[in-house]
Amino acid sequence: MAVPDPLVLAIHEDTNANAALVRGTEIVAAVAEERISRRKYQAGFPTLAVAEVLRLGGVRLGEVGAIAAGNRYHFVPRLLGSAAIEGEHDLFGLLHNAWSVFQSGLRTEGAAARAVEAVSSVMLRHRFGRPVTLHDHHTAHAYSAYYTSGTDTALAVSVDNLGDGWSARAFRCAGGRVEPLWGSDATGSPGQFYGEISQFLGFHVLDAGKVTGLAARGDPAAAYPVMERLFSLDPKGPGFRLAPVRSKLWRRGPFRDLARFSPAEIAAAAQRRLEDVIVAWVRRGLAETGARDLVLAGGVFANVRVNQRLWGLPEVDSIFVHPAMSDQGIAVGAALAHVTTAGPRPPRRIRDVFLGASYSESEIGDALEDDGLRYERPKDLEAAVADLVAARKVVARFDGRMEYGPRALGNRSILASTEDAGVNDRLNARLGRSEFMPFAPSTLAEHAANCYLDYGPGADLTSRFMTITFDCSDWMKAASPAVVHLDGTARPQVVHEADSPSYHRILRLVFERTGVPSVVNTSFNLHGEPIVCSPRDAIRSFGAARLDALAIGPFLVRGN
Repeated sequence: MAVPDPLVLAIHEDTNANAALVRGTEIVAAVAEERISRRKYQAGFPTLAVAEVLRLGGVRLGEVGAIAAGNRYHFVPRLLGSAAIEGEHDLFGLLHNAWSVFQSGLRTEGAAARAVEAVSSVMLRHRFGRPVTLHDHHTAHAYSAYYTSGTDTALAVSVDNLGDGWSARAFRCAGGRVEPLWGSDATGSPGQFYGEISQFLGFHVLDAGKVTGLAARGDPAAAYPVMERLFSLDPKGPGFRLAPVRSKLWRRGPFRDLARFSPAEIAAAAQRRLEDVIVAWVRRGLAETGARDLVLAGGVFANVRVNQRLWGLPEVDSIFVHPAMSDQGIAVGAALAHVTTAGPRPPRRIRDVFLGASYSESEIGDALEDDGLRYERPKDLEAAVADLVAARKVVARFDGRMEYGPRALGNRSILASTEDAGVNDRLNARLGRSEFMPFAPSTLAEHAANCYLDYGPGADLTSRFMTITFDCSDWMKAASPAVVHLDGTARPQVVHEADSPSYHRILRLVFERTGVPSVVNTSFNLHGEPIVCSPRDAIRSFGAARLDALAIGPFLVRGN
């Protein structure tokens, strides 16, 4: 009888702190600290997430075979405990720019880098009472993408703000091995560029996705020449180049020139420039490796329009974006990197992202009773939900294990009819959101090819996790105006019955009632809060948002 692989516990403790438990190449549990602490983008040590993944795995800390951590040099969060480093998120500030320069110097792995890594190791050993192996930030991203893609040979690309001295790295992947090729240092960062534009427009840098939505409302040509001065490929090597720091600290040069354009024009030009430069950089890696399969992770690949541009390249046969492409995926990547230190393994195609907590019927019932809510238990809850959606009611759904990563994929989602073009404004008002993007659709896999022009087998896996946009067919535009953006694209979750049988059945029943194979799927949370985790989170958010119904476990609560 084969001996099972030992469990590996892994953590990430910068912004978006998280923990994961992995056995071999199977992810047993993965949870972000924010879901439990209820503080969005929670930074610092993931105390609650560590306890949660151990609970979900049914083990104590002493029973895990090894402990790993993402980031070799990010020691500052350990010194500050769980405090968020808000100064680090002021991309125009001296602190962040000094931090980028310092981090960039560490990528050479000289004496200073070794000293910082030693300090990190000592601190972690003291906390856990045993050795902890440290793994490079971008290498962890690469492992998270490659080892969950099920693809043997690929180019892995990690692009974000910064991590362990780099802002981006490319890797050759084959036969279970991940080989670093080249990268861009922390001072030449695509994430920094897009974050600066986000901050310039008045958004928090961690909400830079709003720039993507706003971009569809503007003409990219007007401000594009300024963006060329702000962000470009480095002519001296395989990296990126940003505007000089002095132009940021005092908003001089190109940043002053941006002031004459509208916010939509700025966003459109920034989006187009990000796409153009990232596409050129990735094409270099594809040409050098000869790979035709592309696997991606890092916060920049939360930008679904960039991902669509890459999918459209003639030299790309398949594209996969790790479902937790942001730093919420670092713990999983560090665990997978640790597992393979003893030798390469075949990459395992990720089945689903339902890797968090679930709650029993009695726990859900107790929460409903404690809140004094009137509820019923329909004989066919899925049919009841489909009836409500078909009648253009808004239904919050709480069922099964919580999703891993930034997307709600049916288990912690708010559902509505895609035929109702006005639902965006009404629901954003109820949830306290001010979004530019339309809501995303969940679409039956059996009908995806009729809805999305560039959907195909090579993008099937990533489309299951709402990580790419597709051009919509004319039929989709007419039938589902609530989920089609101004540029004619949508960011779907393509739902297969094997992945989520109950959710798939709801969509099928909606299709039988309306002839439309999609529903609106937006995350179940209020503005400024993480996606709900527990029944009590769900009940509170449902009441505050004044939704029409809540399907929670086997129960249905109807709004007033």
